[in-house]
Amino acid sequence: MPIMKRSQKHLLNALGMVGLCVLLGCSSSSSSPAVSTMAGAAPMVVTVSDAPLGNILSAKVTISAVAVSTASGGSAVSLLTQPVTVELSSLGAVQEPIEITNLVSGTYNSATVTVSSAQVTYINSGGQVTTATATLSQPTVTVALSPALNVSGQGEVQLQLAFNLAQSFSVSGSTVTFTPAINTVGAQVSAENSGDREVEVGGPVISVSSSSITVQSGDSGKQFTFTINGSTQFPNGVTAGSIQTGSIVQVHGQTQTDGSLLALMITPESVENSSGQQEDGAKGIIVSVTKNSSGTIAGFTMVPRECFGSTLSSASLNVALSSSTTYGVPEDAQQAGVASTAFTAAEIFPGQSVVVTGAAGSSGTLNAQQVMLAAESIPGTLVATPQGSSPDFTFALTLASSSYLTTYDGLASLQISTSQATDYGNGLSASSFAALAAGASVEIHGYLLQDSSGNFALYASEISQVEAPETPEGGSGGGN
Repeated sequence: MPIMKRSQKHLLNALGMVGLCVLLGCSSSSSSPAVSTMAGAAPMVVTVSDAPLGNILSAKVTISAVAVSTASGGSAVSLLTQPVTVELSSLGAVQEPIEITNLVSGTYNSATVTVSSAQVTYINSGGQVTTATATLSQPTVTVALSPALNVSGQGEVQLQLAFNLAQSFSVSGSTVTFTPAINTVGAQVSAENSGDREVEVGGPVISVSSSSITVQSGDSGKQFTFTINGSTQFPNGVTAGSIQTGSIVQVHGQTQTDGSLLALMITPESVENSSGQQEDGAKGIIVSVTKNSSGTIAGFTMVPRECFGSTLSSASLNVALSSSTTYGVPEDAQQAGVASTAFTAAEIFPGQSVVVTGAAGSSGTLNAQQVMLAAESIPGTLVATPQGSSPDFTFALTLASSSYLTTYDGLASLQISTSQATDYGNGLSASSFAALAAGASVEIHGYLLQDSSGNFALYASEISQVEAPETPEGGSGGGN
């Protein structure tokens, strides 16, 4: 199987940068893999990405409106058909589509985003996991598109909005305030590199055939259709024909210039139970583990970032393990250097990201049938210039003192390795990354493990530098 490179976009930094990307042009909730384009308009896809704050375990934000305006001062063009709730901290370096539409030809020089609610689960100064609904001090913000986004009706265009969580969220005692702090980038898809066009959706399968798959996002609840062709990769033993409706999958894809989404890799994240029914499940961060009298890990508590199944919606989920629970390493983690057998119950620890599927019990509990290692995004600063040569770098990342890895595992720094499967984004390349000096702020998206000696290692799938949020244009702010 060939190595597939994954993009990383707007990764978190030590301050906690979160990105929302808006791409327009792919089909959203229809089974057709492409959208029809109006005369004088271009297809456009709306996606989200993020760079989470080190102590934030979950950040659910409802975006009620996204609009772009032309330099001529005409009416703003709305890009969302309805409000969308997204969990920002789970995205890290990747983009998730949240809307598909058409955008009339013109030159757009600003974007306006309105947030109607924000809920955050974080580690407070006392080390406790706390969930709070944020006060929206300035729910609407307008930022410049520089350079301006030129839409000619000739091919798909992309608009990226990157939230900086560290500057968006403010915590004072038990009061949390949210004020959008955003970067914006607009571009023709045909002018972007392949990495900047990549998107990811995880959730239950709505429909699947040999030529396409439609997935409902476990995050936003929106449906997106991806084309399947000869370049689509599957883990060993998996085909489009073996994927069942209702099963949980992760689709890593790429926006195309015709307004379609192409599936580059499809990874199943659930298994059927003994009755042939699909399981409930969740993806999130482990916050504590439970051991039995013999010292074996018997279960854990996690903060869900995405939930699959109507019975799982609590802010905290208790997961029970058994002798029949299986453990898995996704294909892209193996490409990043994680051995297929490296993840078992013995390697589970607080701060690790996992996908769990099983049978829901009483409220807030899940009997795990399968636990799969999942990617997470970690911000920090370089301890020193990376060692080695491309594609195999090794380096250490200094973590923020408020990081959940520092709180749970006492980590001041983290060892990281790259591979041929590591991608670079937000202005970085392998060569420019090799030249970064100590203190450079970066975000790493990858797979975190702890070996039998207690050493932690992160296998990087994406690396990106951090950008400060743009200054809002005058007159931004206001209500919903």
